[in-house]
Amino acid sequence: MRLGERTHLLSLTSHHLLLDGWSGPLLIRDLLGLYRGTPEPAPRPYRDYLLWLADRDRAATADAWRATLADIDGPTLLVPAASAAPASVPSRVEVDLPADLAARITAFACAEGVTTNAVLQAAWAVLLGWLTGRADVVFGVTVSGRPAELDGADRMIGLFINTVPTRVALAPNQRLVEVVHAVRDQQARMMDHQYESLAELQRASGHRELFDTLLLFENYPVDSERLRATERRAGLTVTGAQGHDATHYPLVLVALPGTDRLGLAIDHRPELLPRERARAIGAHLVDVLDHVVTRPGTPVAALRPAADQRGLRGPTEPITPTGLAERFAHQAAATPDATALIAGDRELTYRQLDRRADLIAARLLARGARPERLVAVSLPRSADLVAALLAVARTGAGYVPVDP
Repeated sequence: MRLGERTHLLSLTSHHLLLDGWSGPLLIRDLLGLYRGTPEPAPRPYRDYLLWLADRDRAATADAWRATLADIDGPTLLVPAASAAPASVPSRVEVDLPADLAARITAFACAEGVTTNAVLQAAWAVLLGWLTGRADVVFGVTVSGRPAELDGADRMIGLFINTVPTRVALAPNQRLVEVVHAVRDQQARMMDHQYESLAELQRASGHRELFDTLLLFENYPVDSERLRATERRAGLTVTGAQGHDATHYPLVLVALPGTDRLGLAIDHRPELLPRERARAIGAHLVDVLDHVVTRPGTPVAALRPAADQRGLRGPTEPITPTGLAERFAHQAAATPDATALIAGDRELTYRQLDRRADLIAARLLARGARPERLVAVSLPRSADLVAALLAVARTGAGYVPVDP
């Protein structure tokens, strides 16, 4: 778009299937090289990455993720109704992270033998646990997906990034530094298994979704000096470069590392997470980070009063799970002797219906019922029908009502 005799605006738009953030600077470097008439050497073709990916040990990866995600009792949802809401363009709230705190985070990470990313993930896990009332926290993390074993992968253009879950178990007396170490250990353990698709990981966990928040650490290979030299040779000056993208998650914590500072921002869908709440979450995250690097021996539970003061009080009890089987189990545990079902002159308590559903579920599991499979149910309207439907739901399968 021509804005003046010597001023133009260049807009590049692409689907994420074609490019990831890492590819952006590489693409611009190639574009400027073509503009000046001296193209950059061709990068290794993306096909080589796909071939490398196809040769990986999928069975070992599946085993590693099953072990990591075993026994998760439900997703970690900051906004439980988000999946039913139509997609929208997110807004951004800048998080005020003091420069001295950014420097202390870097120093702490070096002293503990962890990455800055691990420190941020640990702090977010602590805050997310309080916000959702969960002690077993799962959130998404975006990884670069560029394997060091594939020569030239850092110069290839294409879609390499992947989103994988990070799971953090929190205990009230657990020290903050122990949370950081737990995150580091999981990162190291799963480093070779970060190429599996999120859909496959969700299926392996037995849940349709695992999280609705994402942590994005934007550490891109921007060689500023080389770009400036390329601009000069092309007779151009590039100023005011900006990038915009979006995800469907209600909240994305974005880290923007620089040479002398660490920027933080929260991208949020305003109709699901109001701006003021996003601001409060960002402010409390700064407090948690300050505790992590200044008082790493602080127990996790000690940070809750500060969250209350910011209006971020967590639920008084864990949020009731949203699935049919989980909701029934929650109610059966709360009121086992209350009447759950009336069918004609027959009444069943929650305890009795729970036991009947368990017996049927055990037999269905033995016959192969599991997520992604369907179970036909051919019964008249009766107590047995309700027990059967609950049983199928407990196996993770879907039930297909058949008119008898």
